[in-house]
Amino acid sequence: MIKRTINHSRSECGAALVTVLLLVTVMALGAVVTFEALGFSIKRAGALREYDQARQYAIGGEQLALSVAETLFESETVLVAPRAVSFPIDGGRIDGVITDNSNCFNVNSLVVRRDAGTLVANAETGRQFWRLLTALGIADRQAEELLAALTDWLDSDSRPLPMGAEDYDYANLQDPYRTANGLMADTSELYMVQGFDPLLLEAVKPFLCARATTEPSVLNLNSLTELHAPLLVALIGGDFGFDMAIELILARPGNGYGNVADFWLDPLLAGREVEQSVRRQTSVKAHQFTSRLRVTYYDAVSYLTTDINVDEAGVASVIRHHAGVLP
Repeated sequence: MIKRTINHSRSECGAALVTVLLLVTVMALGAVVTFEALGFSIKRAGALREYDQARQYAIGGEQLALSVAETLFESETVLVAPRAVSFPIDGGRIDGVITDNSNCFNVNSLVVRRDAGTLVANAETGRQFWRLLTALGIADRQAEELLAALTDWLDSDSRPLPMGAEDYDYANLQDPYRTANGLMADTSELYMVQGFDPLLLEAVKPFLCARATTEPSVLNLNSLTELHAPLLVALIGGDFGFDMAIELILARPGNGYGNVADFWLDPLLAGREVEQSVRRQTSVKAHQFTSRLRVTYYDAVSYLTTDINVDEAGVASVIRHHAGVLP
């Protein structure tokens, strides 16, 4: 009887020991998980602080870009290639480029704003856009359809132009949507417009931009390259062809044109009647720049792309900016 009691007591002690060991194990695992979570939170907080500091440095770098843009505007240097900018900071550096972004066709200039605020088609820039498309090898009729569809996308009314497209056309798609009836914020929106398929956009998008205004782009005659020849063809019109545009760009003086009149007096343009509105779309200075900055701060990296405008007084200002991967 005594032997059985002793065995029973030993069994209870063994079970208690197993229970205690199990509790200790669970508590130890809980402590490990807690410390790992705490360590992760500390690392995450540190990374967020580094990223936020990098973002602040990028905003500070934007001010540096504005200063460089003003310097380039006043400079007599012909800016064809992007201008590199670099600035060391405590814990990293700011690197980037500033590009003359003058030479493009502003798609928002296909409409003009009336007194009531409504947007209506701009016939003159419409003709220029059609000439640009045909200079890029697009058939005449397709160019007319693209012009009409894009104008309908931008204008305020819901009445389609001949060969255009309004809400009704987009409502019948598998994933229906409506026209913007307003200005584009970015040329990526062209993918939504009828007729602008990815293959076509690959060909035309390098020549297009979406300014925050309906004013036509002002080409910088001193930064045009042979790649920009279609823009000159679109601007001048008439029998002015692609080969003439190439020849005119290559004939530019080595130090650039001193003024716009020198360009229009070039023998290649002799005897050609050009409207004053077209002449006003040319300049010998860059008014539009794009800054692309990359900030490294310890383990954090921040990107900032900024569109910059420089007015006639030489004062630079930010039009818009966005953070993210550089385009």
